[in-house]
Amino acid sequence: MEPIKVTVDQSKSKNTYDMKDLIIDACMDLEKRIKEEEIDILVDDIDDTIHEIADNAIPIYYYDIGQFAAHNSCLMTIKSEINPEGNAHDQIQANIYEEICNGLHEHIAEKEKEKK
Repeated sequence: MEPIKVTVDQSKSKNTYDMKDLIIDACMDLEKRIKEEEIDILVDDIDDTIHEIADNAIPIYYYDIGQFAAHNSCLMTIKSEINPEGNAHDQIQANIYEEICNGLHEHIAEKEKEKK
């Protein structure tokens, strides 16, 4: 009997619970919406769009929420202003939401600098 050869695909072992990846995906979604909806970031108020994108990017399953917390310990230590009395999962989700919103606002600020 021949031994079974096991190959590990290193590209699939990448940390998929990195906040930077979540923020980059949200920024890409924002760019897509700016292009599709022809939003002028210097004129139009896109705050609602930012909050909608951030809301859609938050993980909803307990496993995913736990993995984000395990890979980003700051999500567990900061008490969120959005939901200060929520349980642990609510706190982590609120912190993820705030991080994504901050990342999207920083992205818009960079785009505004480029356009000026």
